[in-house]
Amino acid sequence: MCPPNYKDFYQKALVPIGTNDYKCLNDLEEVDKLKHSHWLIALEGEIRNPDKEYYTWKITIYPSDSNGSFTWNTFYYSSPIFDSFHLAYEHAKNLEKHSVNDKLFSTKIRGSAS
Repeated sequence: MCPPNYKDFYQKALVPIGTNDYKCLNDLEEVDKLKHSHWLIALEGEIRNPDKEYYTWKITIYPSDSNGSFTWNTFYYSSPIFDSFHLAYEHAKNLEKHSVNDKLFSTKIRGSAS
């Protein structure tokens, strides 16, 4: 299933879920039982002013399988809104670094959709 704003959905490379992060993910009740093995880190844009094509951005992290299959309405993290794509991209790179180091769970980033 595609996210509602698929047009402005930019997926970064899949990152394997480390042992510590996997334990944390399994503790979440709302996560479906799809066999999650990777994080899908995405930049999602939403148009705020159609006349000027002004977008805001957020980072969303979804648990996925090794093929990148995920459920768009079940996420691990959703960032605050960024007015700049470049700031959002930097935040995504920082989250990717934490996930590669198996420390995404320790950043206490669990949030809700904005």
